[in-house]
Amino acid sequence: MKYFALAALALALVLPDLALAQGPGSYARRTGPYGGAIQLTANYVARDTCQAALSARRGAPAGQAVETFTIPVTIVIGPNPKGCGDSRLVTRIMTVGGPGDRPLIQIFFVDPSGRILKIEKVAS
Repeated sequence: MKYFALAALALALVLPDLALAQGPGSYARRTGPYGGAIQLTANYVARDTCQAALSARRGAPAGQAVETFTIPVTIVIGPNPKGCGDSRLVTRIMTVGGPGDRPLIQIFFVDPSGRILKIEKVAS
C-alpha cells in the first residue's frame, strides 16, 4: 500500500509538467446558440520565434485522408515575413464551416513544402 501511494504521488507530480510541455492546445466553438459556423483557434508551438501561420484552408494535405464527419483543416507554418517575434506560439483563428453535424476538426500543421509537422483533433 505504501508503494502504491508513493507511485500515485509521483504520477500526480509528473502529469502537470507533461501537460505544460505540450503547449496550449487548439479549440473550436460554435458561433451561434443553435449551431452555426465554427470558429477554430489553432495553436502551434514553433521551434523558434521566427515562425508564423502563412496560410490556412479547409481541406487535408495531399495524400491524407480523414474520417467521416471530420472537417479537415491545413495550416502552413513557415518563416514569418515580418521577422522574429517574442513568442514561439503561433495562433491562427478562422471560421471552418457552417451548420451541420460534423463534431470533429482535424488540423494538419505543415511546413511550406507540405511536410506534416503536427496533427491535432479538436471537438466543436
